[in-house]
Amino acid sequence: MSSAIRVVLTDFTRIEGVNSAVIVSKDGFVIDMVHSGEATFDPDSLAAMVTTLYGASLRLGEELNLGDLDMVTLEYKNNYVLVEDVGEALVAVIADKRAILGRIRYELKKQKDRIRSVL
Repeated sequence: MSSAIRVVLTDFTRIEGVNSAVIVSKDGFVIDMVHSGEATFDPDSLAAMVTTLYGASLRLGEELNLGDLDMVTLEYKNNYVLVEDVGEALVAVIADKRAILGRIRYELKKQKDRIRSVL
């Protein structure tokens, strides 16, 4: 993909604790990805699961009348996954427990328009 997208994703991985940042199309395909962590995973599976997770979260919000979905945040024993809708795509950030969630959330919101402009 474009170098502009790669720059945005690389900026996310410069945040302490962030291991991966990926942009996923809403139909479940990887648009681009930067991975600086040691863990290995299948990017195509990640993309499919992120899309499915986001769709299920949207549906849950509709069913429970919760309003618009802002962000999906998953917290595991040693890691976080945050997913943000950027219009035509989704951005997923994978971080370990060293990361400060507020910082990642702030950057996802702050970079939303920048990401949209490079898609």
